[in-house]
Amino acid sequence: MKDSISVIIPCYNEEKHIERCLTSIIKQSTGLKYSFDGSDRDKIEIICVDDASTDGTTDILKEWEKKYPENIRVIINERNNRQGAARNIGMQYASCEWISFVDADDWLEPDFFEKLIKKSHDNTYDIVACNYAEDTSAELTYFEAGDADEKGKDVFVTDDMVRKEVFREQRFGKVYPSIVKRHFLTGHRITFPERLMYEDIYYRELLHMEISRGAIIDEKLYHFYVRPEEEKRVSDMMSYADYLTIMMLLWKEWGRRGYFSKYENELTAEFLKVGYIGFLRLLFAKKDVVPYTYFLLIKELVLTLTPAADKKHYLKNSPYFSDFQKIWLSALWRDVDRDDFDKIVEATIEAGGI
Repeated sequence: MKDSISVIIPCYNEEKHIERCLTSIIKQSTGLKYSFDGSDRDKIEIICVDDASTDGTTDILKEWEKKYPENIRVIINERNNRQGAARNIGMQYASCEWISFVDADDWLEPDFFEKLIKKSHDNTYDIVACNYAEDTSAELTYFEAGDADEKGKDVFVTDDMVRKEVFREQRFGKVYPSIVKRHFLTGHRITFPERLMYEDIYYRELLHMEISRGAIIDEKLYHFYVRPEEEKRVSDMMSYADYLTIMMLLWKEWGRRGYFSKYENELTAEFLKVGYIGFLRLLFAKKDVVPYTYFLLIKELVLTLTPAADKKHYLKNSPYFSDFQKIWLSALWRDVDRDDFDKIVEATIEAGGI
């Protein structure tokens, strides 16, 4: 079953969206049983992990499981542990060659799996990915036909220089618009942090340090649903705390895996980019007034983990950071009082963000 796919869907209070997601998978052009040599030996296995939903999600999933008993499996958690734990549970139950993570409020183009699997035949890839687009549609809609490069682009990590480039560019982006070899994930012990938001950052960073062979199809095949404001349900305080926790866990995991011996400069730059600049972006996105105290908090964390970063010449001249981001980097390594901070914030807002 070299082309079979385990689709893992974390579900929590998604009664408004889950049927759209499932419909887009059931209606895949491959069918639920398929083979590109005509033997019908491959399948799509859909693993829905209900993370202790309190609305009608559980009942909806059970009805779909009854309708498609050979393809849909529903696992019900008694306690809500967030998406990371749900995905980890899904991986434990997955039996297919490939794994694809799909969020319960997102949906797929009809030929999502067909095109990714066909591309996977070109080589022994760890991952095959495509592009995605944000979508605010309330119904199941599809993209208009456009130009696409179905041949795609191969990414082969042949030496440390290529590894550094792939890691710096984060070519495989988000968790979801892809299929990943199950044995690649288990073999490299790539899982998700549990009971935290931003678990996808942790996963993505580890994946880019371990991947050897990948491919990217330059076509939008995945719909990333953007919720209206009234549907968003996480407090800012929880969001900020989770982000900082994820970055601390990631830094420790990089050290545990021994990455710093070869890639210290790249990891430090990535931590400053994702951990520090990324956190500031979160503040600017969620707050009309950016709190000075949060700046001091992330500054303390970054300086504790990277005390000598200001001595690294390559950071100051790196194309990794925009000129405006370098202003924020310099704020790490000098005393910034509240008045100075407010001036930088004002300039950042006038410039359109960080």
